[in-house]
Amino acid sequence: MGIVSTRRKDQELKVVFNDDSLVLDMDGKETAIPLLWYQTLLNASEEDKANWHLSDDGTKLIWKNLNVEILI
Repeated sequence: MGIVSTRRKDQELKVVFNDDSLVLDMDGKETAIPLLWYQTLLNASEEDKANWHLSDDGTKLIWKNLNVEILI
């Protein structure tokens, strides 16, 4: 089952987790990132995965509670 959350900065950003990947949808352009690259996210609870924020400059997704940052 996937988790979907959306935040707005300069563009529409949708973050979706499915069983084995993190899918970023930025203004209709999708990028899939294998969760095997981020074992902390792979093993995190749905609540922890949904607790992300965008960096002030809009270049990183940050899961402060998991100590994970992904450059987008």
